[in-house]
Amino acid sequence: MENIRFGTGGLRGIMGDEPGNINNMVIQRVTQGLAKVVLSSDAPKNVGIAYDTRYNSDVFAQVACDTFSAFGIGVYVFDKPMPTPALSFAIRYLKLGWGVCITASHNPQEYNGYKVYDEHGVQVTDRLAMRITDSINSIGEDDAAGVPLVRKDIKNFDDEVAEAYIDQIVSFVIAGSTRNLISNANNPGDCGYFWALTQPKGAEAAMTSIGVTGILTSNPYPLIYSALHGAGANAVPAVLERLGFSPVCIQQNPDGAFGGLKTPNPEEPVVYEKAIEKAKEIDAKLILATDPDCDRVGVMIKTEDGFELLNGNQIGALLIDYLAQTRDVSKGDNATSGGVVISTIVSGLLGELVAKDYGLDFVRLLTGFKYIGEYIINLPEDKQFFFGYEESYGYLAGDGAKDKDAVIASALIVKMAEFYDVKGMTLLDRWVELCEKHGYCLEVLHSVNISQDKQKEILSRLRSSVSIEGLKKVEDYLPGINGLPTADVLKLHFTGDRETLYNTAWAAIRPSGTEPKLKLYFGVHAKSYETAKVSLEILKDGFLKELEI
Repeated sequence: MENIRFGTGGLRGIMGDEPGNINNMVIQRVTQGLAKVVLSSDAPKNVGIAYDTRYNSDVFAQVACDTFSAFGIGVYVFDKPMPTPALSFAIRYLKLGWGVCITASHNPQEYNGYKVYDEHGVQVTDRLAMRITDSINSIGEDDAAGVPLVRKDIKNFDDEVAEAYIDQIVSFVIAGSTRNLISNANNPGDCGYFWALTQPKGAEAAMTSIGVTGILTSNPYPLIYSALHGAGANAVPAVLERLGFSPVCIQQNPDGAFGGLKTPNPEEPVVYEKAIEKAKEIDAKLILATDPDCDRVGVMIKTEDGFELLNGNQIGALLIDYLAQTRDVSKGDNATSGGVVISTIVSGLLGELVAKDYGLDFVRLLTGFKYIGEYIINLPEDKQFFFGYEESYGYLAGDGAKDKDAVIASALIVKMAEFYDVKGMTLLDRWVELCEKHGYCLEVLHSVNISQDKQKEILSRLRSSVSIEGLKKVEDYLPGINGLPTADVLKLHFTGDRETLYNTAWAAIRPSGTEPKLKLYFGVHAKSYETAKVSLEILKDGFLKELEI
């Protein structure tokens, strides 16, 4: 049996009976290794378990439950597929010591996986992941097979947990949605508004009673939501309906084949085909799609030319801007003073420019939302988490989960789209306004399916010599820089001059932590859209030519 290793999003692999595949025996062995760490840790000796709609996810979850139980560890498990961020929330809500989610996120249907969370609801980062990995790899195949699976002390999460998860999302969104509209109410200083925010289930009636209408009442804003046959079906519609929207929901039934999709990844335009058909039927203005474990969400908006897919950098910058506007950052609002936006070293520039323009701190970490979660729980007292995002469609706001959360992100995106729709604008219109102010920031991700040996050869060659025109600086994260853990990532910075089209540009290259791919990121910052677009193509083509791929 091959050694187990955790990537940027936990353990993932193709299901099957061959060495290195994900199967019952591997899940049992991994859980046994984790159980030994649980028993030797200072955290509570209990664990929460969630799973998505993939083939065997419910079976693997049961194996994990039984294995933990055999070690005398208390287990809580959801009785249906639930979003991964709901597990992160549940760990903190019930003060559990650990969490496990059976999922392979957005990978193709033949994959499954295993995410581990600590007592803070954060995916385990390098040091703890290595400790768990060592424990797993110390267990032989025969040892794993010999664990007696005796069901004891296994409980289902109460409905209260899922309700509390949805309540905190609704409360957070309501607070921002009404903050700047309360001055238009009949009694703008009425403290009943603030009381309503502490009473989520009664907030709708409370808001109406103080004269604030059109916020939580039935909303005609037409939108489509697709769960892509994943766990989002058990949370996203409920939240949107609580906020007064009536989304047309498609692809809600759990299906391990994801309706025949090659990959259930909301970054891929092909996953929106059915949603676009339905959107045209009802004249929808917005389409949302979440991945199988509902920690990532993609957005399409209606334009004069059809539906356009926004990328993660655009959505991230737009959400920073929207949250800053509706939470009065520029006015020193107590709820956002000392606010920190956290992103990654491969995310685009616009979000950083927007955040700093509002006086927010901006921090870049390694790829993997686990690092963002870890940073949040270690913020100093004079700083407060404001927003976190990755370019790969992962976003987080509020104080619920400590992992990327497509449920709260979906709610915020819909409210943001409505916010601009009232002004006669689309999200793309607002993105253009931001670019006109800060410069056009365009990015593209190029993934190459090549062997690990070839990946190592390419990165080694780049580290020894690189001669790309305009290169100003190379950041090598392998030794660990800027206070970050070691990572096999190179980031190259370019500076424009009179002969080049762009102001600044960058490229980054890293092996995927979850798939056999080499990922190459490119970004440019220019004064106009056309200039940025041309510059991006030149940069990408030149880089790929240099790498001979």
